[in-house]
Amino acid sequence: MAESLDSQVIIGIMNVVATIFALWKIDHFGRKPLLITGVIGMMISLLCIAAVFFAGSDGSPLLVVCILVYVTFFAFSFGCVTWTLLSEIYPTHIRGRAMSIATLSLWCGTFVVGQAFPWLLENLGGAGVFVLFALMCLPAIIIAWKFLPETKGKTLEEIERFWLRKAH
Repeated sequence: MAESLDSQVIIGIMNVVATIFALWKIDHFGRKPLLITGVIGMMISLLCIAAVFFAGSDGSPLLVVCILVYVTFFAFSFGCVTWTLLSEIYPTHIRGRAMSIATLSLWCGTFVVGQAFPWLLENLGGAGVFVLFALMCLPAIIIAWKFLPETKGKTLEEIERFWLRKAH
């Protein structure tokens, strides 16, 4: 029990530290590089978690290390950059509604993953679930690389003009 609680505290601390790092450096590195780097790191760490399960070492400290790496990459990418990008990429006249829809979508996705996880674990096993999650990072990398604009150093009006040019 104490080891479990210690692991949760360490994971929480890493989450906070990585989020603070992202908030501090988001304007230096840019949204897109942080997001792509973070999702690639998430994918690799998820594959490492799958390998730990595949090796039957799911009770080892190595699993906690892999989870810490995942949480770190998540915190400075999806955990922080997503909210910054969402608040920047929508035109002013629809920003409130668009953010509401985006937030609802994110929480619905979180709910679906949380509800599906026990079933996936039972049917795919630990290794299979984390390989599946790693594969789900690929579309995120492609979308961020191909379609998302870099918003670093741009005004909201410049970002809106980018989308208007894309539409024509």
